[in-house]
Amino acid sequence: MQETNPDHGTVITLSIVTYNSEKWLNAFFLSLLKQNLLCRQIALCVLDNGSKDGTYAWLQAKEPELKESFASVQLRQGANIGFGAGHNHNLSTASTPFFWVTNVDLEFEPDTLTTLLHTAQQDMLRATLADASHAVQAPEVAAWECRQKPYEHPKDYHPVTGATDWCSSACVLFSTKALKSVKGYEPLLFLYGEDVELSYRLRDHGYVLRYVPQATVWHFTYEEAAQIKPQQFLGSTLANVLIRCRYGRKHEVIQGFMMFLGLFALRPLFPSMRTKLLGQAFKLLNLAPQFLRTRKKSQAHFPFRMWDYAMTREGAFYEYPTDAESAIQTAKQSTQGAPMVSVLMRTMPGRAGKLKEAIASVVHQTYSHQQGPIELVVVEDGGLGVESAKEVLSALKASGQLAQVVYLPLPKVGRCIAGNKALEAATGQLCCFLDDDDLFYADHLEVLVNEWLKQPQLGAVYSLSYEVRTHVLSEQPWVYEDVMHSLIHRQEFSRPTLWHHNYFPIQSVLFQRRLYLENGGFDLDLENLEDWNLWVRYSLKNEFKLVRKVTSLYRVPDNLDKALQRQSVLDDYYAKAQAKHAQLRVELSPPEIMQIAQEFARQNQVVGVPTSWVRTVVLKTPVLNRLYHPLKRLLSIWRQMRA
Repeated sequence: MQETNPDHGTVITLSIVTYNSEKWLNAFFLSLLKQNLLCRQIALCVLDNGSKDGTYAWLQAKEPELKESFASVQLRQGANIGFGAGHNHNLSTASTPFFWVTNVDLEFEPDTLTTLLHTAQQDMLRATLADASHAVQAPEVAAWECRQKPYEHPKDYHPVTGATDWCSSACVLFSTKALKSVKGYEPLLFLYGEDVELSYRLRDHGYVLRYVPQATVWHFTYEEAAQIKPQQFLGSTLANVLIRCRYGRKHEVIQGFMMFLGLFALRPLFPSMRTKLLGQAFKLLNLAPQFLRTRKKSQAHFPFRMWDYAMTREGAFYEYPTDAESAIQTAKQSTQGAPMVSVLMRTMPGRAGKLKEAIASVVHQTYSHQQGPIELVVVEDGGLGVESAKEVLSALKASGQLAQVVYLPLPKVGRCIAGNKALEAATGQLCCFLDDDDLFYADHLEVLVNEWLKQPQLGAVYSLSYEVRTHVLSEQPWVYEDVMHSLIHRQEFSRPTLWHHNYFPIQSVLFQRRLYLENGGFDLDLENLEDWNLWVRYSLKNEFKLVRKVTSLYRVPDNLDKALQRQSVLDDYYAKAQAKHAQLRVELSPPEIMQIAQEFARQNQVVGVPTSWVRTVVLKTPVLNRLYHPLKRLLSIWRQMRA
């Protein structure tokens, strides 16, 4: 049993609602008692919703033992009132600053709660200091959500701020004050969707929600990837329509009812699906008027994407390994340790806001949280004598958050020389570029390093990446709106396709530094498309591998005129790059030639019309250019459906 210290104050109420949960309880409490945070700081509230198995008996038998570990223990059993209503019951007795809601079908990492609590306390401190100094009032954070493994919840979040549209209640820490101010969960939603509705209501009251990827739980909600669970399917579809009734625009409400009716036309996904849907339809007709009567008038955006509530990152069922299976953990225990990753960043004076965000996305890497060493090399093109990036990088170096920080101010030399200086200065075994207007999601390096360690003969691994159409409101300070996320490239590694066009966004590739030592850096004649030429040269004798998970993003201008100018420049450099590629020579064996011929046959788009030519025609045609971005979005959706 964990040692406790009664001098520590109680700061968290842990709320648990059980129903036929006996098989999970032992592992759940064992992992809870191993938390780095003393359980004497936790008030435990357990409500059993009328379990039919041995759940309540197990809890009663363990109650004396639990009272020795926790600050207090409340154990009750009643009728099955639902997930949200059960937590509301526990909330009514809570007096601590934080209210922690969690499922019992999960296990915690030892630092889960300390990481979560530290983030929450820092957010609250910033809000207090801003209020005391009469600074611009920052929105108050109401909830901090854990990352789930082995399958991360696919909903999107901002890679820097962690802001998210809604928080899953599988494991989430709330501000008790905020939660009570909105009166907790909606009791009319019995199971599923109650966390989305609560999140929307918190946001409707002006609160912000945060995702904390460094705080990890192992949630065993799926027995297998993409498993369809009838109860979840029925509860979620009903909740989606009801939440649309309260928070959606009129057309989104109508769309919800049409979508629900459309379910009856589906091939049954499980036995008696249509019969059970009919029962849900009666519930919908009964509850919809109550949700419509309480429609919200907030200016906050409440997204609905068919049956999803927000944009989802592709790779929902990318399976994170356990510590026993993790190649990173194995490497950490070896004599060499986990490989150093050098993140190479090019910037220029006057881009401080972009630079700070890009650096923050590196600092927030879960790879670093797992004690994987990260080196940041920042080259400021035109920074010699200005050194606009020096202050922020000096502070970062002093903080010790990264293994190494290197800053190289240069005279104005251009993108290629700046990139080559970064490659020259790097000391990591692995390298990854991140230009100052691009961002990593928190798991970017974790995913790519783990995949490379499983196949260290690979020259590089790369992941999926969002192209983000960005409307810039101000360069200094850096203020922008993300207009649209599109997944443009999802191409498996193919040399013939790469010879035709680049499908590697520069920040999506993690490569061995030896490729630079063997093949050199950027070609100085290519101020644009320099990365395409680099990947072509690096992949001539080395294999690359795609990881089908979105782990980064890159920005493109929202303004059509700027997009046209940018594309015109890239088209000019396309011919220059192809001329460079024509000078390259490849030695191939007959089987390799046959393999490439087969790739040509499978991917006939390689010899088709260049996409750049089509893009140019559309942008230069007055009528078509207005349709450019909508058509691009439709193409992205079509590609996702094909994948």
